[in-house]
Amino acid sequence: MKFPHLNKKSASFDLTPLIDVVFLLLIFFMLTTTFVNLENRVKVNLPSGDFAAAESSENIIVTITENNTIYFNGKLIDPLKLSESVAAEIKEEPERTVVLEADKNVLHGKVIRVMDLLKKGGAERIAIATQPAEKK
Repeated sequence: MKFPHLNKKSASFDLTPLIDVVFLLLIFFMLTTTFVNLENRVKVNLPSGDFAAAESSENIIVTITENNTIYFNGKLIDPLKLSESVAAEIKEEPERTVVLEADKNVLHGKVIRVMDLLKKGGAERIAIATQPAEKK
């Protein structure tokens, strides 16, 4: 006995809309992360080093500009209030790292004084920011 063959259509997916959505999501996340990184940044010319590490958004950022101005998390701060501000931030999470971004033209003594203020505020983990060294 012969059974009649039914015309079976194979199921297929059109991947074009899926690719479009994934591409748009990729663009969205690339743009938003770029803007987040540039939001509270003070421009300094960092010294170069071989072991420049990526920064975390949970770090406390202290910046010393070339003209010896100090910024705390992107906001101008009086050096006399730096210890108090660090203490307030460290009190919430004692394991947070303080990243010190000092312009390469800032005198070493100024960097040491700021590090002393950070220690006085209770910072136990201090990292000095550098930019990646140029490969020769």
